[in-house]
Amino acid sequence: MSANRNGKIARLPKTIRDDLGRRIENGEQGKELVEWLNGLPAVQNVLKEQFGGRLVNEQNLSEWKQGGHPEWLRHQETRSLASKLAEQSDDLDEAAHGQKISDCLAGALAAELARLAMTLLEKETDPEKRWGRLCEVHRELSRLRRDDHRAVQTLIQRQNWIRETDRQDEEDLKRAEKDLIDRHLAPLLGQAQLRAMAELFGGGERGLDIAAYVLELQKGLPPGSFGRNPLPGQAKPASPTPSQTESNRIKPNQTSCSENLMPIAPSPEERAVNEAPVGPDPSG
Repeated sequence: MSANRNGKIARLPKTIRDDLGRRIENGEQGKELVEWLNGLPAVQNVLKEQFGGRLVNEQNLSEWKQGGHPEWLRHQETRSLASKLAEQSDDLDEAAHGQKISDCLAGALAAELARLAMTLLEKETDPEKRWGRLCEVHRELSRLRRDDHRAVQTLIQRQNWIRETDRQDEEDLKRAEKDLIDRHLAPLLGQAQLRAMAELFGGGERGLDIAAYVLELQKGLPPGSFGRNPLPGQAKPASPTPSQTESNRIKPNQTSCSENLMPIAPSPEERAVNEAPVGPDPSG
C-alpha cells in the first residue's frame, strides 16, 4: 500500500483491506460494504484511536475505489505473476533434471557456435577472410569459456562453503559430546585425584579441603562436590530443605503426649505432710 495514503480505509489492517478488495470485485454494493466495515471490532478500534470514532461512510469508500483499490488490484496481479513464474521455474528445473537452465542454454549455444563456425569456415576459401572468420569465432569462444570458468569457480566456492559448514557442524557436535562426557566423568576422576593432590597441600583434612577446592575449579564443579568443607569465603552448597510432610512425620506430637500422661497419686506420708497445719516453729 502506498505510504502517502492516510484515509480511514488505508489505515485499516491488511487482512481487512484484502477482504474489502475481494468484496468489491465480487460486486457488493457500497452501503453493504460500509455497514460491514463499521461492524468490525478492528475497524472500530482504528476509527476510535485515529479518527475520533467517526465511522466509515460511502464517500470514504468511493475515494478508496478511485485510488486505493486500483493499487490493490495491481498488487494482486503482481503476486499472481510471481506465483506463475515460480511455478514455471519449478517445472523447468524438473525438466532439466536438476541442472540450471542457464547451464543448459550455455551448452546449446556452444554447440550452435561450433556448428556455425564450421559452416562459415567451409565457405571461405580466401586465406585473409578465413583468418578473419577464425578471429571472430575465437573471440566468441573465449567469452564462452570465460563464462564456463566463472561458473566452475562459483561451483567450487559453493562446494567449499558446504564442506566448511559441515565441518563446523561436526566439530560443534563433537565438542558438545565431549563436554557432556566430561561433566559426567569429572566427579569420578576428581575423586581419584583427591588424595594424591591433598598430599601436595600438606595432607590431612586441611589438605583434602584445599585439593577439593582446586579440583572443583579445574573441572567446573559446584562447591562441595567431593563432600569436603568449603574454604573460608567459598560459597557453601545449599542444604536440602526437608519437606513439611517429613518434618511432621519425624517431630513428635507434643499435645498427644501430654494428654496421655496419667497423674501419679501421692503416698500416705506425702499426704500427711501436705495436710498438716502450719504453726510457729517450736525451736524458735
